[in-house]
Amino acid sequence: MILTWSRLRRLALKELRETLRDRRTMLTLVMMPLLVYPLLSMALNRFLLSSGMPAEKPFMVGVSDFEEQQVLQSLLNDPRSTPPDAILEVNGGRLANFEVVVPENMSAEEALSNNLLDLAVMFQQSDESPSALEIISYNGDQASQNAQRILTERIHWLQLSQATQIIQRIDPTYHSIDLRIRSIGEANSGSILGTVIPLVLVLMTITGAVYPAIDLTAGERERGTMEALMASPVPRWWLLLAKYIAVVSVAFLTAMGNLIAMFVTIKVTGLGSILAGENAGIGIAQIVQVFGLLVLFSCFFSALLLSLTSFAKSFKEAQAYLIPVMLLSLGPAMLSLMPGISLDGPLAVAPLLNIVLLARDILSGTAASTGALIAIVSTLLYAAATLGIAARLFGSDAVERTSQKSIGSILQRPSSFTPQPNINEASLTIALLLPASFVVSNGLMQWLRLASDQISVSSQLILNAVSLILVFGLIPLAATFIGRHRWKTTYRLSKSPAFAYLGVLVMAGGAWAFAHEALVLADQWGFALLSDDQIEKTRSLLDKWKTVPPWLLLITMAATPAIIEELCFRGYLFSAFRSKLKPWTTITVTAVLFGLFHVFVGSTLLVERFLPTTLLGVLLGWVAYRTGSVWPGIVLHFTHNGMLELAARYHEQLAFLGLSDADGSKHLPPQWLAIAAICVATGVAIIHWSTRNQRPTLSPPDSSIS
Repeated sequence: MILTWSRLRRLALKELRETLRDRRTMLTLVMMPLLVYPLLSMALNRFLLSSGMPAEKPFMVGVSDFEEQQVLQSLLNDPRSTPPDAILEVNGGRLANFEVVVPENMSAEEALSNNLLDLAVMFQQSDESPSALEIISYNGDQASQNAQRILTERIHWLQLSQATQIIQRIDPTYHSIDLRIRSIGEANSGSILGTVIPLVLVLMTITGAVYPAIDLTAGERERGTMEALMASPVPRWWLLLAKYIAVVSVAFLTAMGNLIAMFVTIKVTGLGSILAGENAGIGIAQIVQVFGLLVLFSCFFSALLLSLTSFAKSFKEAQAYLIPVMLLSLGPAMLSLMPGISLDGPLAVAPLLNIVLLARDILSGTAASTGALIAIVSTLLYAAATLGIAARLFGSDAVERTSQKSIGSILQRPSSFTPQPNINEASLTIALLLPASFVVSNGLMQWLRLASDQISVSSQLILNAVSLILVFGLIPLAATFIGRHRWKTTYRLSKSPAFAYLGVLVMAGGAWAFAHEALVLADQWGFALLSDDQIEKTRSLLDKWKTVPPWLLLITMAATPAIIEELCFRGYLFSAFRSKLKPWTTITVTAVLFGLFHVFVGSTLLVERFLPTTLLGVLLGWVAYRTGSVWPGIVLHFTHNGMLELAARYHEQLAFLGLSDADGSKHLPPQWLAIAAICVATGVAIIHWSTRNQRPTLSPPDSSIS
């Protein structure tokens, strides 16, 4: 049976129409934005008007030692530091309290950075009284900045009272206190809107997706219409995809309606200048970017909710599953309000939190391209993985009213072996690979940076190889074991014709030249994002490689990546995608994934590596398809990497060949490119000839769903 996009469109429109007929959906889609935001604006106005009141809880102030503690506490306890009655009356008649402490095992400024204090005060002594006080607050922490303002005013009131008394006595020994104001921590250039809107994204997207997700799965199961739907002549995957599109559409429309209602309310009530500042605001570009994030939010939450509601056999049971999810989703959103939380490191791949932080950075105008791209790609992978889980459940007996399956069933190993993983399992594996590789590479690079003097270059290369094995080796291995897949067919470990190895060796003799040219073009087109400092570090690394034995360089930088990456991309992932996709679609998908994973190196976004790595992935994918084995690709990958690594190590000795430019900023001579093209074409011809009588080991994709 041939499936077309028009049929999927009709299925999705049918599910969407049925969803929009539900009064609860219309309530969250239309009524809530119209009623909630005027009420919120009035409450927010009231809160902002009263936020200047000092809190009853004392502000924590840190100093260096006990003597400074006594001096500062005496200054605050001095009745002359109390503001005049008129000032107290304007501020509600309450006097702010301060508790002066001496932090243990750290300085006051370090305690402030660790969020243990509201303020840090540094003293400069002159005779028996302080001649200067430096009051340090933390940027972005409202309580800290309020404490800084109030303490500064208290000291000024004390100084004014002292000056008045001394002048009255005409005392020449009076020395005024020199107040100095300083803040530490990264300045938050955003506004209150930068924290409010991400919260709305989380709450309203969940609210919009909850009822459609429940109604289209558990609701139909409870009404008894699921059995008839599953008996229709349409594959289950397409039914799930149609329901997913309907849930995403409602979630997106709900979140967009709430944002529009919020912006209109802020504009009408005049809260924009209060929330964003007098001269600040949200531009069209930021609004478009926020709408783009709405799509991400909707895709992620809809897939997550559908995967959970697929377990439920009734509307009430589905609600019981989703309430904890809604409560847990508030945690990452609230974390984004804390000072010092930024979109880098492991937080860039943390589900939900990364998108909340990205929305905050976009609205504050501080979004970085590296963190943004990592957050977007990882969220899309998470959505694909959770949708894969939903597809697995949707295609099992969990759709039946009498199903006894539970959430733990997805972790159970199948009862029988299968030839290769399916696309759903591959999606989940990819979703695990990205955060794992990002966290491991970042952690390793930070540790090596701190301990670079104690660790040799050889040890660093070995650690890099071990980290590659831990991520791209063990995760697919664990997925193969849990899924009970046959090792030989999953990793494509079958034999290949002997002449195929000759072909890949000849091909490798020319492939490196085109990889070099792709890097040069990326640099000329402005895709190279390395700074001069990073380029200089790369050159110093090449100099250090000269001290490493060539065999160690080949094992860690050529053999290990060739074996592990080929088993992962042209083994596990290739066999999973090939079971459902056409050959060139499989080759392209695995090549793009191969290129993307080489872009994220630690906390650096090496965009210039995407084109050459993807082209190499296409070549490796074609070899894997033609030979039906992963082994020729490993040989090609090893030879290609080995030639590049050895050329980088011996670039000075190869100067007579025109390869002395280590940073790869010059085009190769035309005759070199011609020879490289002949090598690639000859290698392709040899592989094509040697496999002319060989049939693919996997059958072409069909319309059934496993």
